[in-house]
Amino acid sequence: MEALIDIRKISKTYTTGSFKVEALKKVSLRINAGEMVSLVGPSGSGKSTLLHIMGFLDRPDEGEYYFAGHPTASLGEGQLAAIRSRMVGFIFQSFHLLKRTTAKDNVMLPMVYSGLGTDSHKALERLRLVGLADRVTHKSNELSGGQCQRVAIARALVNDPLIVLADEPTGNLDARSREEVMGVIKDLNARGLTVVIVTHDEEVSAQTRRVVRMKDGEICSDELRPPLPGAAAGPEVTPGAGAHELSGRMGGAARLPKARLGFTPSEIGEQFKVAFKAIWNHKMRSALTVLGIFIGVGAIISLMTISEGFMKSLLSGATEDDAKKVWVMPRHEHLKASRRLTYADVEAIKSGAPLAEKVTPIVTGSAQASSGGRHVDADIQSREGYTLEAQKSKKDIFENRKLQGRFFTPGENLSRARVAVINQTLAKSLFGSESAVNSEMRLKDITFTIVGVAEDHQAEQIFGGRPTVYIPLNTASKRVFGSTRLDYVEVTAPTPADAPEARRQIILALRKEHGLREDKDDDFEVKTFEAQIELFKTKMGQLSLVVYGIAGISLLVGGIGIMNIMLVSVTERTREIGLRKALGAKNSDILSQFLIEAVVLCLIGGAMGIGLGVGLGWVMYFFIKVPPTLGAGTITFAFTFSSLIGISFGFWPALRAAMLDPIEALRYE
Repeated sequence: MEALIDIRKISKTYTTGSFKVEALKKVSLRINAGEMVSLVGPSGSGKSTLLHIMGFLDRPDEGEYYFAGHPTASLGEGQLAAIRSRMVGFIFQSFHLLKRTTAKDNVMLPMVYSGLGTDSHKALERLRLVGLADRVTHKSNELSGGQCQRVAIARALVNDPLIVLADEPTGNLDARSREEVMGVIKDLNARGLTVVIVTHDEEVSAQTRRVVRMKDGEICSDELRPPLPGAAAGPEVTPGAGAHELSGRMGGAARLPKARLGFTPSEIGEQFKVAFKAIWNHKMRSALTVLGIFIGVGAIISLMTISEGFMKSLLSGATEDDAKKVWVMPRHEHLKASRRLTYADVEAIKSGAPLAEKVTPIVTGSAQASSGGRHVDADIQSREGYTLEAQKSKKDIFENRKLQGRFFTPGENLSRARVAVINQTLAKSLFGSESAVNSEMRLKDITFTIVGVAEDHQAEQIFGGRPTVYIPLNTASKRVFGSTRLDYVEVTAPTPADAPEARRQIILALRKEHGLREDKDDDFEVKTFEAQIELFKTKMGQLSLVVYGIAGISLLVGGIGIMNIMLVSVTERTREIGLRKALGAKNSDILSQFLIEAVVLCLIGGAMGIGLGVGLGWVMYFFIKVPPTLGAGTITFAFTFSSLIGISFGFWPALRAAMLDPIEALRYE
């Protein structure tokens, strides 16, 4: 008959500093299927080391180990984990149940790493088998010591192993609980399950048919006893796939499971469940940890939503007429006097740029507007006006803005008439709810008659509405500002597609007018509507650098906090890591589990940061009157960025957890 366990002259030496401890010395042992064997000896005799090697938690330095007829020396970590999960069941002296976890969930844990999915019905059946059908939903802290050990036994059986390895299963129990646990173990062996028990308790070893005694790393005796009187086999347990093969042909080798690749849905679910549970169990610590992520992402999102709101507000008010426009203005250079535009430049554009369909010189400034006892600082802009016939034929002729009353005419411009059109913001400031049309106001001690009230332009609305007055160009130049210089010239092309070519023609015309040689730079600027949008984006980008810098520091602090808390979590859950590895978890399983926890923390911070960013955007709305815009791209950016922080700063703690030795982890105090 092929032995289930065949150990041939194995040795194991541990090195601690300059000291070497020979835990095992040329030990050989064969255990057949169905046996119940106790390894007995004093502390330090090597019995636990031998059990760990049998259960693939450790490897021998020398010798050979055959499991179910297969040599194990060349097996990789992934396949050893699969064997631990599906062919070996562990029972520990300290139970090693997950804290604050129900009996059923503890029993189902090995299934997570089996690659076969979880089966709650099977877990309940194993709990019933050990007499805990009425304790299924009880958590580990609500069970007695004996009940905890029976949960551990049910957990060891849930994947139908070929062998159960019990390390001091009664060491922490009182006499009654010890009797209950040993009764369960003997019953399992009577049903055909192979059991190996490590113990120093002679009462426990007396209940096994075979006793292997060890001392100083060597087997000093191997005693086979006759069956106990009155022992009767109970109903047979359903063996796993490996057990079927082994019992079917004891002379051959059972198939070993292959290494599990990837992650099953049940394992992914378990990892997220563990992550949320760890966060929930340490709510205050988790909240403080994600604070940096929360503030950093919130700052970035607030800027992005405000910036997108700016663009949306500007573009929503833009029309085809805006896309046709080209603006000419003086070039301003640091420490250099700029050349102002003149009416001669206007004539040069009209004559030298065929695509300049309409050329409008504009003078701007500011002054205090007053009416009655009210005084308001206002911007002043000039226009040449529209004929009454044009105003009647085209509604909203003035920049597609609704108008109460009328706009001034070219005739009024030529006569330097003291008439004005004001926007709604100025009308409300000066006249409240009363009609402003045909009312009077004063600008620089000059009385103007208000002939129309225009709705605010989209750009004027952005910062809560800017009071603006529109007066005839000649009136502004001669009466108000006393200057023939122009602030800029607005040129309209036939179509939006003609705007770039119109710009080129304007540049050539003005260079000729200004007498600039080919090697000289332009002393003016010509911008299209698209260029204005790009300029706005550039200015916002410069502002963004400052905010992003502050947010980056916050995110760095948050990332360091994530790393720190994950290192603390690894230390606190060292024994849990050892348990999961003993039950079949691979290094990659542990790595992904802690990475997911770090990412979940960062995603929570990112989600909260999105809320903070949008909230800050709406707070700013009361000052700048730009509603924040939260797009799918912004949300995607926030969550992607948060995930990258979690992966970057959580990788080192996760790697440390993955590389822990399962034996050392289980012994950690």
